[in-house]
Amino acid sequence: MPRPRHIVISVYYDRHPAYGRSLQWIAPELQGAQMTMTEDRINDPRPSQTWEGTVDGPTFTRFARAWRLPADAAEPTSGAGNSTHDSPPQRYTLDGMNWEDDGRSPIVCVSVEVTPLPATGGGS
Repeated sequence: MPRPRHIVISVYYDRHPAYGRSLQWIAPELQGAQMTMTEDRINDPRPSQTWEGTVDGPTFTRFARAWRLPADAAEPTSGAGNSTHDSPPQRYTLDGMNWEDDGRSPIVCVSVEVTPLPATGGGS
């Protein structure tokens, strides 16, 4: 079974975005995940929002496929099975064209940081 992942999603908007400001709109694959908005700078001169949270393996797999993240985002880079080894976060940037509707998008770009978490021991 895929391991859980810690995800940080930072969205950078065009000025005064009228829509596209919810995580559900940006990443519907994460609906129901325990993501928390950690930064809301929607009224700044360079508007942005950041969500952060840990998702289970199946949710991450669905998210990675939908966002076309590289296959190596799905598994730790080294130390598999060694809970004392921390895998470094993997970072990706997607431009706003991924969210275009009729040739327009309120999003300039999205930054995604994925950190594989160590396998948890025990039970079934």
